Amino acid sequence: MEKYLVTKTSFLKLVDEQIKEGKEVVAPVRQENQANFRRIKSTAEILWGGPQTVVSAKSFVFPPKEELLNYETNDEVRVQPRVEAKPLILLGVHSCDINGMALLDKVFTEKNLDENYVKKRENLTVIGVECLEPCSPESFCYRKDSVLPWDGFDLFLTDLGKNFFVEVGSAKGESFLSGLGKKATQADVDRVKKIRRERDAKFDEKQRKLKPKLSDLPVLLKENYNSPVWAERGARCFGCGSCNMVCPTCYCFDVRDCVELDLKHGIRARWWDGCMLTDFTRIATGEIFREDRGARLRHRTYRKDYYLFEKWGKSFCTGCGRCGKACLTKVVDPLDIANEIYERSRSR
Repeated sequence: MEKYLVTKTSFLKLVDEQIKEGKEVVAPVRQENQANFRRIKSTAEILWGGPQTVVSAKSFVFPPKEELLNYETNDEVRVQPRVEAKPLILLGVHSCDINGMALLDKVFTEKNLDENYVKKRENLTVIGVECLEPCSPESFCYRKDSVLPWDGFDLFLTDLGKNFFVEVGSAKGESFLSGLGKKATQADVDRVKKIRRERDAKFDEKQRKLKPKLSDLPVLLKENYNSPVWAERGARCFGCGSCNMVCPTCYCFDVRDCVELDLKHGIRARWWDGCMLTDFTRIATGEIFREDRGARLRHRTYRKDYYLFEKWGKSFCTGCGRCGKACLTKVVDPLDIANEIYERSRSR
């Protein structure tokens, strides 16, 4: 991985030039007391630190609503697949969101290649930024080994004052830099290592503790399928699905046909869906397989820290903390759940 030292002035000027040329650049911007990804007209709009965005960067590769095909049923049936993907620079992405997309890359390319996702991903330039301070009280990225990106970025920036320390993650990222800056020296690398050690100590002090070992979570959950934690927390859950909607790694969707009034034209589209919603497991005859909210909460937690963790070797919770922040009754936070189950299992 190539590493460069680039002055902030020259890097931001490069991005502003891209914007002037008509390139679409999206970055976190402040909106009242929150932050959201928005298309920017200037790098002066960018919010580099916290708070984190309400919705994750996932929406740019896996939109909340997406048309998959158009169809026409006149004398013959005509079907036209629809793949919308345009070049996009996504700037200022935190590691938890980069890692979320890296996990989605595995899911959407595993067996049945998802062309809509893949095309969007190919057209996306991801420029991450290192968090040197916790971005929210709810975040616990350090506990999930997610404070740095695992994969899936083109450039990754670390703030060194007047300069950015830039790590290149792809040929696309190298091309974006266009020879800007100079190659980092060993002294630059050592300085960044020192900054990261200090940052880790700060995050370790400020972020909530994960009492079990991260690698032990799949076994812990497997052994506590019948824990009273699920029913107790489920009794307080509203089943609103907010946790699913803000999560950077939830990837379930519902597919619907929308037919026009002439009954001859229509579209097939997909919408985000979530395992915490009542209708998620409703079948055609009306039965719901996980009607109990505690069972839904258990399923969501198992997906993050048991089933997919075992399959891919990484937790499917990147510690962004959005679900805990969005939850109205504060019952879904994976770290809180793991700690409670761990404490109860030790006291038995």
